[in-house]
Amino acid sequence: MKTYICGHKNPDTDSVMSAYALADLRKKLGMEDVEAISAGRLPEKSAWVFEHFKIKPISVRSDVYVRVCDIIDQNVPMIDSSMKLDDALRLLETSGESSLPVKDVKTGDFLGMLSPAKLLSLFIAKADLSIPVSQAPLLKDTLILLATDRVHDIKSAAVKNSHNHFPVVDENGKLLGTILKRAFAEKPPAQMILVDHNEIDQAIPGVEELPVIEVVDHHRIAIAPTTDPIKYTADVVGSTCTLVAKLFRGAGLRPTKETAGALIAGIVSDTLLFQSPTTTDTDRTMCAWLEKVCGESADEVMSGLMSMKSPIASMPSEQVITLDAKTYTESGRKFILSQIEETKMTVFHNHAPELLAAMERLIKSEKLDFMALMVTDPVRGDSELLFSGNESVRRILPYRRGKNGTFLLPGILSRKKQLLPEILAALA
Repeated sequence: MKTYICGHKNPDTDSVMSAYALADLRKKLGMEDVEAISAGRLPEKSAWVFEHFKIKPISVRSDVYVRVCDIIDQNVPMIDSSMKLDDALRLLETSGESSLPVKDVKTGDFLGMLSPAKLLSLFIAKADLSIPVSQAPLLKDTLILLATDRVHDIKSAAVKNSHNHFPVVDENGKLLGTILKRAFAEKPPAQMILVDHNEIDQAIPGVEELPVIEVVDHHRIAIAPTTDPIKYTADVVGSTCTLVAKLFRGAGLRPTKETAGALIAGIVSDTLLFQSPTTTDTDRTMCAWLEKVCGESADEVMSGLMSMKSPIASMPSEQVITLDAKTYTESGRKFILSQIEETKMTVFHNHAPELLAAMERLIKSEKLDFMALMVTDPVRGDSELLFSGNESVRRILPYRRGKNGTFLLPGILSRKKQLLPEILAALA
């Protein structure tokens, strides 16, 4: 079975690198067909890490919905239109199916289903069965599925259909295979491991269709109940990559130099090079061990990450506010808290009006109660907050307003440990 390892939507470096490194570990421990993926996009800083350490980037997926192409039955044969009808009928009998799909031998197009019921007139007339299948009457009154269809969208129609299996075609009508009706009652063809999050609202779309078998996270626990027991690794540390490093050591394994570098990048980015109040001695200890394996220091990796150009100045506002955005539902309110790093607050102040406008549009499209963008300067060790939405929440936020209309957050660096608790307290 396929296993995906994925961080939260709008992933940051810690989320991407922990997914990559945990996939590496699980493969070393014998897990087959495991793949780390990035939820929706690959952040520029993560792309820099992969390039710097000469690692093939993980793939990007917009969702993990089960699609028709994922449940094609490879054991059901397809019949070429040039095959002799009597040979095709013998193949049909051997397959044990009531009908089989026929494809054009030249174009690959789906032509119809070979069904004995449609051939009754030929049998009665004792016609020559050595004719090619293309000359025989084919059943065309059948449900045809697109490979890209989401299973939950077509499941009801397929189950109610009188036929027991259905041809699958691509967007050009080329026959790809067949789905048996019983496939809709079988277990999903993939499973999930979540890193750096456990709340379904923050997960890649489609995760609700797949069983979650493991979580590695350093946030509050708000996972939905699972059907079966799962492996759960959580601790009060500054980075999920710290936990993955601990899993390597616990298994008696050393990561490669490249994987160690990726883990260092995740740790220093999430702890702001150990300046964040979320930083623990465990983060420092694991990073020191990884430095010896990698051959590069945390300072060097952080310097490379900080050399990236300002996202606020170089990206569209819509992209800036969702670069590292997390969705929460608390006390009947749905809201987003975003965070971004910026060493030049004047750049932020100059772009604040357009960022605010983008936030207002997102609030409307996502039906949010409010949204806050936390802009953190890791050099000064301070943040500022841009808020849009519910006025009653804005009024009770315990922060002083600055000249530019933003809230001043001196000494606040952590969304998880410092901002979120204040927001939750205000809502309560």
